[in-house]
Amino acid sequence: MTVQNKVMAGLLALQAVVLIVVFWPGSSGADVGQLFPGLEEVNVTAVTITDSEGRRIRLTRSPFGCVLPEADDYPCQKDKLSDFLNRVVSITKASLVAQTRASHPRLKVAADQFERLIELEMAGGDRHKLYLGTSPRARSGHVRPDGQDQVFLAPALSASAASVQPTDWVDPVYFSVPEDKIASLTQENSKGRMELKKEDSGDWTLSGEGTGGALDQTKVQSLVRMLGSLRLLRPLGKEELDSYGLKQPAAVITIQTKDGDASSVERVLRIGAKDDQDEGFVVKSSESPYYVVVAGDAVQDFLENGSADLLEAPPEPTPESSS
Repeated sequence: MTVQNKVMAGLLALQAVVLIVVFWPGSSGADVGQLFPGLEEVNVTAVTITDSEGRRIRLTRSPFGCVLPEADDYPCQKDKLSDFLNRVVSITKASLVAQTRASHPRLKVAADQFERLIELEMAGGDRHKLYLGTSPRARSGHVRPDGQDQVFLAPALSASAASVQPTDWVDPVYFSVPEDKIASLTQENSKGRMELKKEDSGDWTLSGEGTGGALDQTKVQSLVRMLGSLRLLRPLGKEELDSYGLKQPAAVITIQTKDGDASSVERVLRIGAKDDQDEGFVVKSSESPYYVVVAGDAVQDFLENGSADLLEAPPEPTPESSS
């Protein structure tokens, strides 16, 4: 091979390498820095997430941490917002997926077709908008900054991480009392008033209307167990509205707890009107300043059952033996 041919072959090889680097899938061939240059998690003051059906949630920072401002600053779980924002901050331009506007609907990052719209508000007044689309693999998603045609892959951000459900941001347990600490339980509803007391033996006794019969201990334990972890569907806020139906509640449960030789503590749960949005019921605990919605099946027994429903079923009569 002549010297000239060797030089030409070397130039062709170098050109091939350059083409591979520039057009290799997942590489922009240029800027691979932050998707939002200079974005820092600590400078974000508020986040609004909207899903494809128009449901939205707004999260803001307060002196006490992340809160839901539309529910009178109901507190988020610790570090939930910071973890989410760090996923957004970590997105870079290293993995370019598409560059044309025609690709946006297919990848669900168009202005009118998206999985999530994420809006960030900064301490200095700046705003960032990010469209989050389809997920090519677990825990990842296609993303597009508003005002740009390029679509990138976010390796640690998917629609499931950008939830619009309050229960994914707050502690879902609204009311909890250890079952073994409950000394008595009084219930008042449309069927009347009944009182359950725990004896030193651990068995329960019943007093109230319609108590003629043997108490079914299993049914009582099932009722008491429901108070161990009452989970919310949605926080409402601190103001009591007439629509909550708590001025004349559907049920009131009063729980007395005792821990060893300590004095007893009284906790009260009021159950109000049905909530059409979540198919649940409005509930207010004496231990919390907040009104919430809980699932219907979590409180249905307190609304419908009376003393008679906790009694053992009478034995079925045995047929008389034929003579």
